Amino acid sequence: MGSFSIWHWVIVFLIFGVPICLAVISARRTTDPVNGPSGFGGWLLLLAIAEVLGLLRALANVANSIENYTEYNSIGGSQLVIVGEAVLSLALVMLQAVVVWFMFKKDRLFPRLFFYQWIAIAVAFVLDVALVSAVLGVGVSQFLTAEVVAPSVAAFIITGLWVWYVSKSLRVRNTFILKARTRREILS
Repeated sequence: MGSFSIWHWVIVFLIFGVPICLAVISARRTTDPVNGPSGFGGWLLLLAIAEVLGLLRALANVANSIENYTEYNSIGGSQLVIVGEAVLSLALVMLQAVVVWFMFKKDRLFPRLFFYQWIAIAVAFVLDVALVSAVLGVGVSQFLTAEVVAPSVAAFIITGLWVWYVSKSLRVRNTFILKARTRREILS
């Protein structure tokens, strides 16, 4: 624990350097007096940072859950729960990666995909609870405590406010105007 490796510096750069760089670049832009603001600036810059950090956090959660699964491998039915949760987690990570991709491409599908991501997070939570309860025969009230539910509900509400912002913002409307016409253009 004595030295700071190159990976620590990369993480510090990603967490602090990239958002600061984006903020400086967006601060140099002038607003179009006719069409209004556009580009990653203002509240949209905060959303972009939150999306990238959320994707990194989701990847870290998947990695941490792999370690936790080995502890519960001996419980009957745990294999199905492990596979089910892994599929749900990977599906959410893939959806988040697609949303971030379309956000940086400034594609007009981003607002709709962001809404779908918000709904998918809640659906995945409910499916996970139902899977664990059904397969392991554990009552929902036994593993859904206030410490588990409160952060999830708070995150859902906060993300809902961001969805509202994305649906109403002039900056968002002016930024996400590109339409990819073919699959090859979407993936390029």
